[in-house]
Amino acid sequence: MHGFSQHGDSWDELRSLVPGDRRWLTPDVAGATLAEAEAELLAVWEREGVERTDLVGYSQGGRIALFVAANQPGRVHTLATIGAHAGLEGEQRDRRREDDRALAERIERDGIDWFATYWAGLPLFAGLARRGPAVLQRLDAGRRRNDPARLAAQLRGMGAGATEPFWDRLARVDAPALVIAGARDERYVAFAARLAQALPRARVAIVPDAGHAAHVEQPAAVAALLADHLSVTAAAPTSTAGPTTPPRRPTA
Repeated sequence: MHGFSQHGDSWDELRSLVPGDRRWLTPDVAGATLAEAEAELLAVWEREGVERTDLVGYSQGGRIALFVAANQPGRVHTLATIGAHAGLEGEQRDRRREDDRALAERIERDGIDWFATYWAGLPLFAGLARRGPAVLQRLDAGRRRNDPARLAAQLRGMGAGATEPFWDRLARVDAPALVIAGARDERYVAFAARLAQALPRARVAIVPDAGHAAHVEQPAAVAALLADHLSVTAAAPTSTAGPTTPPRRPTA
C-alpha cells in the first residue's frame, strides 16, 4: 500500500530487489477514508483470489495496512510497515488535522503543480536528493499524475490528523510484523517502538542513513529486511498487497 500522493508503481524498484517467486499486487488507493481503502483492498483480494497475503504499507499506506490487519487478522500472513503509525492523539492530532485541512484547501486552490513542488521540498524528504536527479524526476512525475480533488479528500478523510487512533486494536494482529523506520526520521523511530509494543509479534528495524521514505532512500537495505521477513511464508505461494500488476518472478 503506497504513501500519500504516490501510486502502486512506486513499489517497482523495491520489489525488483526482493528475491523469490512471489506475486505482487500494488493497487492505487482511490478512497478518502481508511474504511474505503480497506474496501478497495478487499475487492482486489476477491478479484485476484487472495485468501491470505503478506501485507506491506508505507506512511499513509502503512496506516491502511495496520487498519486492515487489525480488522482482517485472518487474511494476513505477515505485516510490514515503513514510516507508519496508528493515529495521532491529543493536541498533536488537533494541530495536524488543522494543517491537513489547510493543505487540502491550498491544493484545491493552487493545483497539483504547486503541491508537487511544495511536497518535494518538505524536510521529511530531504534525504531523497542523494538518489540523484533521475529518481527525483520519477517521484515528481508521480506526484503530478494526481487529481487535486482526490488528494484533498484523502487529507480530510484519512490524513494523519483525520485518522481516529486505533492503537488499542493492534493486539488483534497475530501475524509476524516488521516495523521499519529510517534512522533520520526520529518521530517515526518513536512510533516504530510504540507499534512494536502494540503488535503481539513485531520486531523493529531501523534503516541507517535514511529518512521517512526509507525504502526509496535505501532500497537495497529495505529489500534485504523485507526478504528476510517474507521468508516465513516463502514456502507457500502468496500475494504481497501493497492499477494491480501482473505476476512477476523476481530473480535473486
